[in-house]
Amino acid sequence: MNAVTQTSYLQNLSSRAREHSTFLWSDGQFDVARRDYTELVEGSIHSTCHLLMVTLEGGAARHSYVTDCGYRYDGIDAPGSVSFLPANSQRRLRLEAVSWRWASIAISPGHFEDMTGGVHINAFSTRDDRFLSALLGQLAWYQEQDGHLDLPYLDAMLTALIHHLRVRYQTESRAVTERLRRLPSWAIRRITDYIVAQLPGEVRVSMLAKLTGLSEGHFHRAFRATTGKTPLQFINELRIQRAIQILNRRPINTVE
Repeated sequence: MNAVTQTSYLQNLSSRAREHSTFLWSDGQFDVARRDYTELVEGSIHSTCHLLMVTLEGGAARHSYVTDCGYRYDGIDAPGSVSFLPANSQRRLRLEAVSWRWASIAISPGHFEDMTGGVHINAFSTRDDRFLSALLGQLAWYQEQDGHLDLPYLDAMLTALIHHLRVRYQTESRAVTERLRRLPSWAIRRITDYIVAQLPGEVRVSMLAKLTGLSEGHFHRAFRATTGKTPLQFINELRIQRAIQILNRRPINTVE
C-alpha cells in the first residue's frame, strides 16, 4: 500500500476556505470545503499525488493559472468544472470574485499507475465532465453525512474514476504530447535557411539544435516528429537539390 499524508496536497493561498473536511486512506485523500465570497485569492497548489478537483457549487468570475508542466488557463469557473493536476506538479493560481463549494481527490502515483498501466494524463482545467463531477459530488455528500467514507464503496468509485480518466483523456494526452514534440514552422524555416547557407560545407546537427534552443536528443525527436525525416536525411536531400540546381545552371557542351 502507498502511505498518503496530508502533505501530499498543499495549498499556499492568500486566504483559507471554511468547513474543510478531509478523509485519508492508504492510497489517497478526499477533501470537501466551502469558500465564502472573496474578492481575490492568489497562491499555489502543490501535490505529490494526482489531484482531481471539482467545483460543486458557485464558481469564480475569473480563474487564471499556470502549472509547472506548461498548462495555462484563463477564464470563468462554473459549477461542474473539473480540473486535473498530475502528480508532483505545482499550480500557481489567481481567483477573482470567487464563492464556491469544491471537492478534490488526491490519488497516490503508485495506485494510479497500477490501475492505468502507467498511462500518462496531462493537466486539464474547467472541463464539463458530468461523470466526474457527479462522482465527487456523491463522495462529498457521503462524507458530510457520515463524517467519513466507506472504504469498499470508495475503492469501487476510485476504480471507476481512474478508468474514466484513462479512457476519456489518454488519447487527448497523447495528442497534446505529440503537438509539444513538434517544431514550429519558424524553426523549420530557420533550420532550412541555415543548412542552405552552409552547403556544400559541413552541417552539424548539434548546431541545428542550438538554433531551436533544444538539446540534441530532444531536437532529433522533435524534428523527426515534424518532418518524418531525421536531420541527416533532411540535410542530404537539400544537398541533392543543391547539386541538381548547380548542374541545371551549367551550359551543355555539344559536339559538332
